[in-house]
Amino acid sequence: MGILNYETGKNKFSITRHAPSNSLQFFIQHYWLVEWDLRGQPPYTQEVLQHPGVNVVFQPGNSYICGIESGKSVHVLQDEGQIVGVLFRPGAFHCYFQAPVSTLTDQVVNISDYFSLDINAFEEQLFAGKNKEDKIVIVEQLLWQSMPEHDKTVDLLNEMIDEIIHNAGITKVEHLVDQFGISKRTLQRWFNQYIGVSPKWVIRRYRMHEAIELIERGVDMTKLAMDLGYFDQAHFSKDFKAAIGKSPKQYAKNNN
Repeated sequence: MGILNYETGKNKFSITRHAPSNSLQFFIQHYWLVEWDLRGQPPYTQEVLQHPGVNVVFQPGNSYICGIESGKSVHVLQDEGQIVGVLFRPGAFHCYFQAPVSTLTDQVVNISDYFSLDINAFEEQLFAGKNKEDKIVIVEQLLWQSMPEHDKTVDLLNEMIDEIIHNAGITKVEHLVDQFGISKRTLQRWFNQYIGVSPKWVIRRYRMHEAIELIERGVDMTKLAMDLGYFDQAHFSKDFKAAIGKSPKQYAKNNN
C-alpha cells in the first residue's frame, strides 16, 4: 500500500519487504529492498504516498534519512540500481532522534548526523553483500550499535494507528479521543513530537491508501466514499485529489 499505479511499476522494478529481528521489532516496521534494471529504457517515474514513519534510505552515493513527506513523493529510476530502506514504526524514530519528529517532516538529512558511521565505507560494505539477507544483517548491526530505550508512548500511538487502519469509521480526530480517552490537545502534541504529522493527516493518509487499493481493484466508484467512512462523495474526492493530484475517476482511468 502506498505505491501508486503499482501494476505498471512492478514491470519496472522489484520490491521486497522483510521483517526485523525480534530485538528491533519495537523500532522497525520493515525493511524494503528495491532493485531495477532499466538500461536501454527511458527513466521511470514512480509516485508514492508514504506511510507515517521515518525512512532511512541506503543507495550507493545517495544515502539519507527521509522524514514523512506530507504530499506524494516522486522517485525517478534510471539505468540500474538498488536501494535498501528502513521504515521505522510510527513514532519510533523519536527514540533515536530525541527531538520533535515534525522538524524532519518534508526534510532530508544526513544519516551520519544521527548514526555513528562513515557513510561511504558503510555503503561499500552494504552493497557488497551477496544477498538480501546479508544486507539486512549489516543494517541491523548499525541499528543495534546505538539502540535507545523503548518509549511506551510509541506502542500507544501504534495502537491508535492500527485502529485507524482497520476501522474505516474513524474519519475524525474526535473518534480517537472518544475511543482512547485522551484529549485532542494531547493527541496533537504526541503526534507532532513522535510521528511528525497531525492525527488528522494520519487518518486521511490511511483512507487514501485504502482508496488507492480499492480503485486499483476496480471497485464501484459510487460506493467507494461510503465504504471508506466518508459522509459524501464530494468530501472524499476533495481529499483524494489533494493527496494524489487527480480525481478518483481520473486515477481509475489511468489504471485501466
